Amino acid sequence: MTHPSIPDASIATGERSDDRLSRLRLDLYSSEQLYRQLYRALRAAILSGDFSEGEAIPSENQLRDQFGIARTTVRNAMALLVSEGLVQQVRGRGTIVSHRPISHNIWNFGSFTELARRQGQRPVTRVLEHRVENGELLLVRARGLANDETINWLNVDTSQLDLALYPGIDRNDFAAQSLYEVLRRDYDRHPLRSELLLTVVPPSDRLREVFAPALDVPGYLCASGDVLDADDRLVERTSIVYSPAVQMKFATRWGRDTAPA
Repeated sequence: MTHPSIPDASIATGERSDDRLSRLRLDLYSSEQLYRQLYRALRAAILSGDFSEGEAIPSENQLRDQFGIARTTVRNAMALLVSEGLVQQVRGRGTIVSHRPISHNIWNFGSFTELARRQGQRPVTRVLEHRVENGELLLVRARGLANDETINWLNVDTSQLDLALYPGIDRNDFAAQSLYEVLRRDYDRHPLRSELLLTVVPPSDRLREVFAPALDVPGYLCASGDVLDADDRLVERTSIVYSPAVQMKFATRWGRDTAPA
């Protein structure tokens, strides 16, 4: 492969040119592995409804030949899609979309500091961990709201930030500064959307200490995944564990002609 990046590539399906993935970009300068870039691009196309349920996505050979990437790169990306239940591999038909386009919104997901300020509340951040490891800044913060002399801790969030993208970001004091404000001001990176997986994580000594005196619970809601900018470039990897006191609202919209029977 001779080009440092592969912008605006079209993928052929069958005998016709298919422009549904024409905005796919594989960036060789990114620290993110190529298979994850390909996985995210294919995943976004499926979730947006570009490929409908029961339709075949471009084959392994088509993706490999189009982008000049290794067969194992394509297979690793496909394996992630299969593990999420977005596609299934059917002998004689290829890789078939098995996902109905359902749109989920988690209200109030975004910058904790900015949201609190818009609501006239005073955000408080306590840095639990701040260290550089394997070329990344690992930042763990407890986030809460101050009320008179007490603080109601609402979540513990973990951010993984590539120092190649954000040189010197580890020198900031994130107990006093908003991470997203720093990203926009100093690095011209504008978080726009997130792709999150909701799970339940077991209690740990750290979570119990932060959320005390919350009721003893068997687990905590956790949203983890990638935060992306307008060009679908990775901004950060994040994991947010919520206090049992937090209430979250979900808005769900079924895609056209895909309402449940």
